[in-house]
Amino acid sequence: MLNMDRPSGALSMRRVLALFIIMAVIFGLFSIRLFKVQIIDGEEYANLAEAGTKTTISISASRGEILDRNQIPLVSNRTSYAVVLDYNYFPHNNLKDQNDCLLLLVNLLLEQEEEWNDTLPLSVSAPYTFLEDRESGVTRLKNYLRMASYATADNCIGQMIELYELEDYSAQEQRYLAGIHYNMSVAGFGQRTPYTFAGDITSETMYRILENSTQFPGVDVSTVPVREYVSGETACHIIGSVGPIYAEEYEALAEKGYSYNDIVGKSGIEAAAESYLRGQDGARVLVKNSSGTVTSEEETIAPTPGQTVILSIDSKLQQTAQNAMDKKIKELRATAIEGKGKDVKSGSVVMLDVTNGGVMVCASWPSYDLSSYTENYNELVSNEDNPLFNRALYGAFACGSTFKPGVALAAITDGKIAPTATIDCTRTYMYYAPSYTPNCMGLHRHLTVVGALEKSCNYYFYDVGRMMGSNLFSYLSLYGFGQRTGVEIGESTGVQQTPESLKAIGGAWVPGDYLQLAIGQRGSYTPIQLAAYTMMIANNGVRYKTHFIHSVRNFDSAADTVIHPEVLATVDWSDAAMQYVKKGMVAVGKSGTASSYFASTGYTIACKTGTAQTGIRNSSDHGTFIAYAPADDPEVAIAVVIERGTSSASTAVAKEVLDAYFANKEMGEPPTDYGVILP
Repeated sequence: MLNMDRPSGALSMRRVLALFIIMAVIFGLFSIRLFKVQIIDGEEYANLAEAGTKTTISISASRGEILDRNQIPLVSNRTSYAVVLDYNYFPHNNLKDQNDCLLLLVNLLLEQEEEWNDTLPLSVSAPYTFLEDRESGVTRLKNYLRMASYATADNCIGQMIELYELEDYSAQEQRYLAGIHYNMSVAGFGQRTPYTFAGDITSETMYRILENSTQFPGVDVSTVPVREYVSGETACHIIGSVGPIYAEEYEALAEKGYSYNDIVGKSGIEAAAESYLRGQDGARVLVKNSSGTVTSEEETIAPTPGQTVILSIDSKLQQTAQNAMDKKIKELRATAIEGKGKDVKSGSVVMLDVTNGGVMVCASWPSYDLSSYTENYNELVSNEDNPLFNRALYGAFACGSTFKPGVALAAITDGKIAPTATIDCTRTYMYYAPSYTPNCMGLHRHLTVVGALEKSCNYYFYDVGRMMGSNLFSYLSLYGFGQRTGVEIGESTGVQQTPESLKAIGGAWVPGDYLQLAIGQRGSYTPIQLAAYTMMIANNGVRYKTHFIHSVRNFDSAADTVIHPEVLATVDWSDAAMQYVKKGMVAVGKSGTASSYFASTGYTIACKTGTAQTGIRNSSDHGTFIAYAPADDPEVAIAVVIERGTSSASTAVAKEVLDAYFANKEMGEPPTDYGVILP
């Protein structure tokens, strides 16, 4: 009988040995791999592991300040507090917990009479409507909610109630929470992107939040710089404002490195100088353990503050101009008779540095207080005097006889009139009789160009306008009429009426229109255009680009980068033209239509008064005035326009501003130069 046990045992041993060898090979391979990971590539894998536990969060930089030409602050920063939501601690996985936390914050801020960020383009209470002037924002909201273009505001609210699970809250709470959620979504609220819930809260509110921190998971209070408009009403139309980034703006700004929580310039210098004023954000790194708990924080990149912007504006002269207009306009409304300024509407003053085109004064009446602009916005918008409208840059008015010096310069240069030749003013101009016989304001008889400017004789300039005809338009273009002067914050082009422009609207230019053109009644010009034109006369034919920004300064340097002047146009007037026209403009102040204001001043000016008809029945005339001074060595050029306020009012305002400018000189002290800090 055969024994089968032995071979079977040998086979088992071989199997065990084979299995052992296989296991040894496998463990050997794992050991080699482990050795490679831990020893050879250990540092690389450690770095990868560490990188996965780090989150980088940006730190907002403070915005640069805005100073006037004498280093007087117009806009600065003050320290305040912001409520910030940190995704890494916030209950981001549960909408019910989120809503309850956010609602607690809302109720606290309502109790403290604080505001939070809400750029949702819907009214804050029912019946819901889309906000005016937010058309692009409404379109973006509908696209975000995937709704049709014809969807109503109620449709949008209903969709957000469902999207954010707001069914169990009151109607007002739903609107609050919908706005917050929408802002958070657009802002990209996430691990690397905190969300600024409220940007400027009081210390009392800050303490309330911190004392109840357990109720507000993921809610932090940060110290932040907040814009402070220390100038109040001074240069309010020039400085402008800042505000949060709207959803419809974010896409374009994100490409420039902005986060949704940033503040951006909305108007004025705040917007025009955004690239200078905006700082560079820093970075903060959070380190988490494997369970997601933050174990440490470190600032890795310090934020860089924005640059300081130094303006050409003289804030003291600016305030003098604003006060002078306010006083004069209120006086006219209270005491003037009908047709003599009782219906005065507004006022503007622009003063330029003739050596470079820097705007020293740019005042518009009425004004408003920048420090309370946000709170009073609705009241300002509804004010019938429209204080938000900048007349100095966007108002366009007939300029009347202030046009005459430029017309005379052109006519003498072209040889149409000789400076010493006379024209006989018989009051009624009969060249186009009987169809057109315009009158002069006086019977001046024989006048040269000097006398015609001194007495502001319309008859003389009717004849000059007829002789110049269409040749005058090339000069008006060089003077800058119908064009922008160059300021950084935007302006109107005004309207230079021409035969072509009239034809385009169905009208027809007739020969008599050249007569009206020569006395400033065939176009609408901005006050800053009048000032630039006056600067050109003062500079013997050189017109600089106007500007508000004089220089910029880095936060860590006292050296300024100066914005150099730019020549926009030159005109080659004859020496005789300049000599006699300037003589006539000096005569206006010494013995002519402005002599009651300037004959006895300690400085000599070259000037021209103007009275411009409005074309409105029973309306008072616009009062206009231009001047440069000192007459023999010009430093400044000024233009004043009082809408329906008479020439006398504009001349009186100009005198107050010029008196203030020369006040230091009268005491033997020159005006302060750039960069000199006043006491």
